[in-house]
Amino acid sequence: MVGITRFEIIDGIKGRGGQRISEARRYWSIANSLYRQIFNQLGMPLAADEEVITCTKEKFEAGYDYQLGIDLIIRPIGQGESTMQEKFLLTDFNTVTVEHCQNWMTLERGDWYNLKAQYYFVGYDPNKSLHLNPWVLLDWVRVQRATAQGRIIWHLQDNDRNKVGALASFMYVKFSKLPPDVIVKSSQYTDSMF
Repeated sequence: MVGITRFEIIDGIKGRGGQRISEARRYWSIANSLYRQIFNQLGMPLAADEEVITCTKEKFEAGYDYQLGIDLIIRPIGQGESTMQEKFLLTDFNTVTVEHCQNWMTLERGDWYNLKAQYYFVGYDPNKSLHLNPWVLLDWVRVQRATAQGRIIWHLQDNDRNKVGALASFMYVKFSKLPPDVIVKSSQYTDSMF
């Protein structure tokens, strides 16, 4: 059994979005090690092997990422599977960001509406040193519940195409504004519920 399966769409996004995907690949092994550490601490050690499934957008596997917002599947030893979306960001905003609309001008819905992942990881590397800190791993179902209950207040932001070359809008919330019961593990907070 493979412990971590990633999906890489090879006929993809051009421009700044494609560049961000390319940059993210550099963090895969770092994140894989971190996920192994986190889930081991949770008493859910992941199976040993790792794989990357490369596919075109037309292939079934691409639908995990392209349609459902799932970047990887993790498999604890002797258990089922869980899904995760991840973001590697090179700023120092310390926010969880989720794509609201893929194009805010046409209102094409993004991951805010379509995400089916169970976990959501955000890691920052403001110095571009291949070291993620701060980072947070969230239980996405708990995030959805806390949002519906009004315990997480999200903010909407659109991208300036002239500055970043993208038309997506996104929802964001500061790490410090997340309730502890949605945090699985974090580099900053030790008061998660797990």
